[in-house]
Amino acid sequence: MLRYNDNFSNLNNDTVHKKGFQKIKYIRLSNESNISFGGELREQFQYYHNQNFGDVPASFAKVSAGQLWQRVMVHTNIELGNKLRIFAQLGSTLRFFNPNPAVAEIDENQLSLHQAFIDYHFQKNWLLRVGRQEISFANHRLITFREGPNTRLPFDAAVIKYHSGKRKVDVFEMSPVISKTGVLDDQSFKDIIIGAYATEQIVPRKLSIDYYVLNLNTKRRKYNYVVGKENRQSYGFRIFSENSKFNFELEATYQSGKFNESTISALGISADISYKIMPANKFIVGMGSNYMSGDKSKNDNRLNTYNLLFSKPQYGLTAPIGATNLVNINPYVKINPTKKSNVYLSSYFMWRQSNQDGTYSPLAVELRPAPALIFTTKKRIGTLLAMESNYAVNRNLSFAIDASYFFAGSYVKATGKGKDITYLSFKGTYKF
Repeated sequence: MLRYNDNFSNLNNDTVHKKGFQKIKYIRLSNESNISFGGELREQFQYYHNQNFGDVPASFAKVSAGQLWQRVMVHTNIELGNKLRIFAQLGSTLRFFNPNPAVAEIDENQLSLHQAFIDYHFQKNWLLRVGRQEISFANHRLITFREGPNTRLPFDAAVIKYHSGKRKVDVFEMSPVISKTGVLDDQSFKDIIIGAYATEQIVPRKLSIDYYVLNLNTKRRKYNYVVGKENRQSYGFRIFSENSKFNFELEATYQSGKFNESTISALGISADISYKIMPANKFIVGMGSNYMSGDKSKNDNRLNTYNLLFSKPQYGLTAPIGATNLVNINPYVKINPTKKSNVYLSSYFMWRQSNQDGTYSPLAVELRPAPALIFTTKKRIGTLLAMESNYAVNRNLSFAIDASYFFAGSYVKATGKGKDITYLSFKGTYKF
């Protein structure tokens, strides 16, 4: 999914008979240098019935609507010897048939310099990467490139990487790119993250641990609709297994710092267990859960709202629900009927963690309750039923069908129209 990790060194052989796009995947410039080209075209049709539980701005033409997303990306990779590499990628994302997008900045970006960075291997196992780049860690819960929405998320960053057989360490300073809808008009350096992320094998190929420390400085977040200056530290670990049948994952993050005059003290815990019933067919059953703290009181000069930083939309694109002030239980089933297809069936039972705090979108924007609404102590957000499926025709072409239904809970009904949501998505992707 990170195109700069593509490896076509197997084509570096004059005896290999290259076909189709293979002819542009490894073009020799000299004995030690080469250039390659690649790209992606993604077309995705979406239909929402009762978008955002029926609560949309008065300017919207309708509550239920369909729209077509288009994503086009092209890139080049230049290897100059065994120490220097240049990677660049242009992106274009467009939206059709819907004049009222839910989140304009992730729906459409007409043209952007999506990535442009330089790699320099200055010692064995050591790499310096500088420039605009996609970044992700672990299970995408804190920092990721945001694959689901139309416009992916890059960062302007400087990263020092140490990767050996049993240990990986990334030390970085980065700023997320703020996507704009026009041509080459993206912004950056509104948020700054400094930190380190490490992965270490405890038992090779069976048990590993991640540990990290991150520091965020921003003025763009709001809590209980109050804007301010935020300096937040995140300390955490993730322990996970890689066994043939039974696997588990546990991640815990504690956050401290200051937001205006309030002291931050927030906690996030995620857990997952799974068991492969039929290894030959990859039939997996599992149970996941999240506990993400919300603010306990608006009047105690303490902020307990968990900040999900720049994570993926953990509950898909059906409803604007992010992993903040939230408790959920998530039973699921994964099925691989054939080598080319997979199906993921899941359900999410969701509650607010604190009835003194609202609910936030995956972009950390508070959406409920609106400031003018009467306060409610109800916690039940609702139940999301989801199906995701994918079929790979070949290594280049794939199709996906997603369907979801969100049963609005008592909290959603008390803070708005509270209508149930139906979501359908049909997607085709061609990569080369």
